[in-house]
Amino acid sequence: MIDELKNIPSKVNLEQFDIANFAKEKIREMFRGGLVPTSEAMVEEIILRALKKGAADVHFEPVDRELRIRLGVEGVMQKLVLLPIEIAENIASILKTKASLNVFEKRKPQEGRFTIKYGALQFDCRVSTMPILDGERIVVHILQKNARVARIEELGFAPEMLAALRALLQRPSGLVLVTGAAGSGKSTTVYAAVNDIQALVKNIITVENPVEYRLDFASQVPTPADGSFTIVEALRSILRQSPNIIMIGEIRDAETGTVAAEAAITGNLVLSTMLSTDALGGILRLLHLGVPPYYVATTLSGVVYQKLVRRICDSCKESYLPSADSVPPSFAATLPQGSTLFRGKGCDACGGTGYHGRAAIMELLSINAQLKDLVHNQASPMQLKEAAAATGFQPIQRDALRKLLAGTIAVDGYVEALG
Repeated sequence: MIDELKNIPSKVNLEQFDIANFAKEKIREMFRGGLVPTSEAMVEEIILRALKKGAADVHFEPVDRELRIRLGVEGVMQKLVLLPIEIAENIASILKTKASLNVFEKRKPQEGRFTIKYGALQFDCRVSTMPILDGERIVVHILQKNARVARIEELGFAPEMLAALRALLQRPSGLVLVTGAAGSGKSTTVYAAVNDIQALVKNIITVENPVEYRLDFASQVPTPADGSFTIVEALRSILRQSPNIIMIGEIRDAETGTVAAEAAITGNLVLSTMLSTDALGGILRLLHLGVPPYYVATTLSGVVYQKLVRRICDSCKESYLPSADSVPPSFAATLPQGSTLFRGKGCDACGGTGYHGRAAIMELLSINAQLKDLVHNQASPMQLKEAAAATGFQPIQRDALRKLLAGTIAVDGYVEALG
């Protein structure tokens, strides 16, 4: 995708207006005199630059007397350009207009989205605004709309974990959750899971806000951002459509969680995503949201928890023997004796960073009868943890160590993700 975009020429020289490179007053004088491209042209160039770098999001941040624009690339923030603060309001207006937001509302957060196209490539841009001390902070999250849905075996599950997940997905009913922090690849995993079990004889319906990938084997229900048609309303209607498999974009509240559980109770396999800090946290968060313990205990089949870690660049990967200087003391104790580790030296392919792309590290908790009983009786987190350990549950650190020794991730990535 990035290679296709590289052939698109830039129309604006952003560096010419970077106050980190040139005197602020000179640039401000150019802005005041109208000797600059239009704000719309600058926004288009910023987004094109973001796409060429493979950024997942663009941050427009008014700070002091500057408009700082940074890109989120592989989970790391990178500076793109520093513009004079005078252009911040115009750029905010362009973005809000594109996303069908209220241009004059500057004191409340807003959310919207728009679509951009470059040839055969189509991108969904989700816009989030937030009033801050120096103006409005705006984030544009970028998603390729016509991207291929990943196969579940491509996601990096350990063989035994993949077998356990597929066993959960083959059940005729139950609730399976994919959890993690925002931006941890949850949607990619849940789409891959649905893709893995799709068949002509199955009636698959999804409800999402927004629809992130097109599935030719499913009926996809988009819910509008204005709340005129909610996920809960969609779910109640879906249950009258005789589904076998239901995918819900995200469980964010008790009502959605309860209706999802009701759908599982009535004989459907339900898959969804949810924010949590680990697999056990997925159970606790359902209860904290207000989903009745009986529903959680009766329907929940399994919880996947995942994080994304920067992947070592294959073009400049090198092996080394860890020493006291290269490995944090607290981490050294977890390494098998005589372990060989890997890192990226930095090359043109990775822009000198030593990293290229991201890898998922995961844990999977299958809910057995004992855990269901503990959930129903609202046992303490410690009791749930002990019962999970008794099932052979392996925490995410085990998967991270496996990928560390395999040369997929580096020590720095491991420490950043898990401490």
